[in-house]
Amino acid sequence: KQWYQRRVAITAGMYNEEGTRINYSEDKVSVVTNRNEFVVDKVIVTLPLSLLKDNAISFSPPLPAWKEAAIRHIGAGCIEKIAMRFKTKFWKERIKGGDFFGHVPESSDVRGLFALFYDLNPGTESEPFVLMSIIAGDSIEYRKHTADVNMMRSCYHLLKQMFGPEIPEPMDYWITNWSKDPYSRMSYSYMKIGSSGRDYDVMATEVDSKIYFAGEATNRRFPQTVTGAYLSGIREACKIVEGGQPVPGLSGGMAGP
Repeated sequence: KQWYQRRVAITAGMYNEEGTRINYSEDKVSVVTNRNEFVVDKVIVTLPLSLLKDNAISFSPPLPAWKEAAIRHIGAGCIEKIAMRFKTKFWKERIKGGDFFGHVPESSDVRGLFALFYDLNPGTESEPFVLMSIIAGDSIEYRKHTADVNMMRSCYHLLKQMFGPEIPEPMDYWITNWSKDPYSRMSYSYMKIGSSGRDYDVMATEVDSKIYFAGEATNRRFPQTVTGAYLSGIREACKIVEGGQPVPGLSGGMAGP
């Protein structure tokens, strides 16, 4: 109980604080933020892979070469989403009961821009009527430098081309911008050329029995998913409670140097 209460207190104290340095050179671990320093027994690092690649937080001593190699090997990708709410389901008749439809771009330059649309409330006539589309590939650069309202207008203009100029304007919209979020800079991990599934296991391996790692990029079985991130957190917490032993049913963490 005391172990649990101590770590809950530390987590609550660090909420909305920016971590800058982790020093694990002594028996205890020092976690330095932009406001405080915490001295703890163990730390679970859940930084997105992009932040580890960019050295957003420093480690002392530096992470082992085998851990740094895994960070380099796995790719950090980005995909953005836009959701628009309408007062009618104007796409219903054209897609004949389907819950998604596609768009073939006029040129390869915009191949990743609004290529697919998903009905987020299919099979019902009840509100909300929401369409979600994706922005991927080279179009991510366009998203980075385009205001939210202009992205919405571009997407709406495309829908008018597909369904006719009489379709209603969006009542509301929401759009992500993970690539410009300083605390994310990505939205999913992926296997680059030269990487392997083992790199995910290496990402999940603790360092010096003090620094543990969680997040979707540490879950070989369920990468790129919220499920994978959630399960990895449970995995690392259980490893700490069980004294570093692997947890049956939760993959990862057995591929050190």
